[in-house]
Amino acid sequence: MITKRILTILENPYVNALGHPTGRLLGERKAYEVDWEKVFTAAQEGGKFLEINSYPSRLDLPDGLVKLAKVKNIKFLISTDAHRLAHFQNLKFGVAVARRGWCSKADIVNTLKPEEFAKVFKVRG
Repeated sequence: MITKRILTILENPYVNALGHPTGRLLGERKAYEVDWEKVFTAAQEGGKFLEINSYPSRLDLPDGLVKLAKVKNIKFLISTDAHRLAHFQNLKFGVAVARRGWCSKADIVNTLKPEEFAKVFKVRG
């Protein structure tokens, strides 16, 4: 059921990135049971990005799934999920997850020049 919902999201032409992909909250809520092969295929085919959330209670997408998605040439967006100024310091955790998932600068859309980044996130469809 969750897989179908995620696939519907990824089919939406107004969606560029999937945030909180596993839905997990460490120590509070387990990750969704998802057919990641289907999700990664849909993301790759649709040119969608997957979020690597840096917030310590999320760290979502986890490094193992990052590595599997990277094999499908999916690009990632590292976010801080900042709700306070101090939360921007959490970015280092997301970068660490990306590194453990074998990502390079080319795999992370945040590393694009500002004008390239803006083009990538123009509304599609």
